[in-house]
Amino acid sequence: MQRILLFLMAIFVLIVPPVHALGYEKEREVSQEFISLLEARGLIIHNADVIWMLQSVTDLMADHIKEPVYSFKIYLINDKSINAMAIPDGNIFLNLGTVLVGKDMDEIASVIGHEMGHCQMRHFSEAMEVQKRITTASLVGVLAGILLSSSSPEVGSALIFSSLGGGENLKLQYSRKQELEADEFGRNLMGASGMDPAAMSRFLVRLRTYADSPNIPQYLLTHPYTQDRIAAVEKEPTPPHPETRFWTLYASILGELLPEEEVQARIQSMPEPFGKLAWGISKVRTGKNKEGLVLLEGIDLPLAKGWKGLALYGIGEKDKAYPYLLGYQRNAAIGIAVAEILSGKGQIDEAITTLLPYRDNPRAAYTLGTLYEKKGNTGLSHVSFARYFFSMQNYKASLFHINKALEEKSLGADLSEAMKQMKETIQKVQRSN
Repeated sequence: MQRILLFLMAIFVLIVPPVHALGYEKEREVSQEFISLLEARGLIIHNADVIWMLQSVTDLMADHIKEPVYSFKIYLINDKSINAMAIPDGNIFLNLGTVLVGKDMDEIASVIGHEMGHCQMRHFSEAMEVQKRITTASLVGVLAGILLSSSSPEVGSALIFSSLGGGENLKLQYSRKQELEADEFGRNLMGASGMDPAAMSRFLVRLRTYADSPNIPQYLLTHPYTQDRIAAVEKEPTPPHPETRFWTLYASILGELLPEEEVQARIQSMPEPFGKLAWGISKVRTGKNKEGLVLLEGIDLPLAKGWKGLALYGIGEKDKAYPYLLGYQRNAAIGIAVAEILSGKGQIDEAITTLLPYRDNPRAAYTLGTLYEKKGNTGLSHVSFARYFFSMQNYKASLFHINKALEEKSLGADLSEAMKQMKETIQKVQRSN
């Protein structure tokens, strides 16, 4: 992870010019470059089962913001450290470890709401305005250091719930004020959205119990403002109140993202049927379809039925699988199975439509490439294969398909621009290696 952090810092020095104040256009530019680089290193999780639940919480709170400055988008980072950050243009990042340490949806929402406060009040850009002499390297430290600080705490001092880092002057002048402002914003937003505002202090209190954990940035553990923030947001934290939505999210994360040994350990503290759900998903994901089918049988949840369909599909019972798969299409693996069934029936257009929402998923991108190839649409086929190989970090193959796609006159301005940006990112990565 330290190597990835150093890579990100080196790349940003190349791609981001000196910054004094960030306007909206510069915010979008920096954000797009940063997200593209995270994609290039495979750090962004695209499992739709997980992301849509996190995004739905974000959308619910966004509906209660008067005159929102941005459209807010959630990214889940494949890092088990406990950390979160907001970057300009309304992009909010949660490390996987942050979601795993939450005890109910309101605690997770408290992290998101706080980061939405940093975005809405434009704290990052405000800091750039005040710190007139801030350098590109400092900006790099702010972004990369926050996201991956637990692995390299000496770079870009970072703390959970914070969008700030870099030079000492910036932290000393703005950290306390902006943290408390974002806390208040998030607490009020949670109340307006029908959530429990006390979840914020509950989450902060729990973080203090991780004092000996290597997964918490040292800067967070020694930061003097945490106790002030606990006192400010709520006098007496209430107990967690996990419900079906939270346990479904947790089961999805365990089953889809974690190794079997860790899943088996974590499900011991889960209520049924959610422990069986997580274990069943894990079995199907790892190709043990018959074992997964037994575990998922009788669980009356849409997620369970979708994975039951995948298990049936995996053992060749496509006709039985199809109704289950059609009933739950928030999952790239399910979308791919449905598309393959439709393709087998000669319904190529329907298969493509099914997969379009998952085109950022590597397997879905590859399947789209084959489907467009069958349709004779070579331009979109090359675009899909370029995305697939980019995600797999096979840059030579990705460049081949990018160049082939750009040769197509019918590609369209937006896709052409996307392919050019992908090509530029690859070239920057290659120069840094």
